Amino acid sequence: MTNSTLDSIATKKAQLTEELRKLEQQEDALRKDQTSEAFTKVVGLLNSFAQHFNAKQKADIAAQVVSEPGAPKKKKGAKEELPPKYWLPHTQETWSGRGRPPRSFKIWEGSASHREWKAKHPDEKYPKFPG
Repeated sequence: MTNSTLDSIATKKAQLTEELRKLEQQEDALRKDQTSEAFTKVVGLLNSFAQHFNAKQKADIAAQVVSEPGAPKKKKGAKEELPPKYWLPHTQETWSGRGRPPRSFKIWEGSASHREWKAKHPDEKYPKFPG
């Protein structure tokens, strides 16, 4: 490639960048113009159907209104990782204390080491996580 070809590519790229900027400005202006019309439609629909929405639908509408546009939505069923509350020192397995205990914790309850530990810690269910 020659230097003049690189210059022409750079010039064309600058022109396209400027054209894109102008198109984005036009899009923004159109959206602002359409906002009041969209708001009127939404309010009209809410007034017409609000009495027929169930509690979940009302909560979903409220969440949409309160949330920031473009903000990531929480996925249903996505569970937050909880810090460990209990652990088994001999296996290093941990448990948050929520839900059913892991199988290894149940198995440990029947062992001699559990009975020995329980004699020293009668008020605790499992060994606390050291952290």
